[in-house]
Amino acid sequence: MKKNTKKLTLSALLSALALITFMIENLFPPLFFPGARMGLSNVFILLCVVLLGNKYGFAVLIVKVTLGSLYSGNISALMYSLPSGLIALIIQVLLIKYTSRLSIIAISVTGSVANAVCQNAVFCFVMKSFAYLSYSPYLALSGVISGAIVGATVFFLTKKLRKIKFLQDIYFT
Repeated sequence: MKKNTKKLTLSALLSALALITFMIENLFPPLFFPGARMGLSNVFILLCVVLLGNKYGFAVLIVKVTLGSLYSGNISALMYSLPSGLIALIIQVLLIKYTSRLSIIAISVTGSVANAVCQNAVFCFVMKSFAYLSYSPYLALSGVISGAIVGATVFFLTKKLRKIKFLQDIYFT
């Protein structure tokens, strides 16, 4: 099988897993306070960036957010999740590219906190009230926790996936 076909196949699989995880996570109420979610679907986006490269990671993010909001019937999720997801992923991609000393866990935490703060900023903009910015420290704390969980999961998955023969010629582009 050609390298590009393998990348496309793996990115489609990661997109499907991200979408399913996103849909399941949306069935549960927020953690502790409004807007706080674990973001477990981000495991597959960050894994895609690490395994396949930036453009595939962005594609998985866009598929997850677009189809997830359409399938769940929550179009407003598109308004909050897409800009914050893009900003968080851009930050993560830049950290991966330009820093060699940061672990994938630290990169994931940074992206998760950026996502939470950006979503809160979009919410304040939509509501035309900056009073909701008072949630930012709490959302940032939940971002640290969820980012650490996502980053640790990606770290251990990449260690295991390194051993799979199918992935050996496309791993770490």
